[in-house]
Amino acid sequence: MAQAAGAAPSSATGAEKSPAPAAGRPSVKQTGPDQYEVGGIKFNGATREISVPVVINYKQLPIEYMLVHETGKVHESVLKTAINPSDLQVALLLCHYEPGTEGLAHPDAPKDLSPIKPLPLKTPGANRMKIDVEWQQDGGTKRAPLSEWMLDVNTRKPPPDLDVWIFSGSFVDHDGFAAQAQGSFIAAYLDRAAMINSPAKGNWDDDLWISNPAKIPDEGTPVTLIISPAPPAKQEPPSPNTKSKP
Repeated sequence: MAQAAGAAPSSATGAEKSPAPAAGRPSVKQTGPDQYEVGGIKFNGATREISVPVVINYKQLPIEYMLVHETGKVHESVLKTAINPSDLQVALLLCHYEPGTEGLAHPDAPKDLSPIKPLPLKTPGANRMKIDVEWQQDGGTKRAPLSEWMLDVNTRKPPPDLDVWIFSGSFVDHDGFAAQAQGSFIAAYLDRAAMINSPAKGNWDDDLWISNPAKIPDEGTPVTLIISPAPPAKQEPPSPNTKSKP
C-alpha cells in the first residue's frame, strides 16, 4: 500500500506486501506535531499510539470478536464502530506495524484445523501490539487491557496469555479487502479475515470465549480503543546442553 497523500510518517515496514483496502485512497491530515488523523482515527507518528472511537455493543454474550464494524457480526462482538477498516489499516501501516501470522499458531491446536496461510515478517515482532480500552465513568477516566473484557468459559477468568495481540492484516480475495467486506477488526476466535487476532491458547475454539460483564461498562457507552507497541518478545534462555558455535 502506498503512503496516503498528506501523511508525514514514512511508509510502514512491510507496507508493500499488505492488503490494499477496497475503498478509495484515505485522506490523512496532520493535526499537530507528530499527530495525525484518518477517518476519525487519531495516531501519533512518534509514539505509534493509535486511538479508535468505538462503543459498547453487548455486555454479556458468547463472543468470537472484540470489535466489528457496526454492519458486521455484531451479534458476537463486545464492541462496534463506524470507522472504516481500510482507514485503520492505513494508520497501522503508517505507525510501522507490520502484518504477519507469526504467533497465531499453537502446537496443541487440533490437527484438522484449517492451516493458517503463513504471512512472514520482515521485522521480527512488528506484528505485536498492546490494546487497551479507555472510557469515562463516575466522573473519571477508566482504562483497562482489552483482554480483561473476555473470559475463558471454563475458568471464568481472562486469558492469562493475552497481554499482546497480533496484527495479522486480513487478506485480499475476489471480494476485495476481507476486513472491509466483512467488517472484522479484532477477533478472539481466530479469523484471518480480521485485521487483528488473539494469540491466546484456545484461539482455535469458537465456543471458548464469553464477555466479562463485571468489567464492561453499560451498552452504548463510548469507548476509546488504544493500540500501542508491545514490548519485545522475551527470548528463551539457551539450553545448558547447547554448545555455542566457535
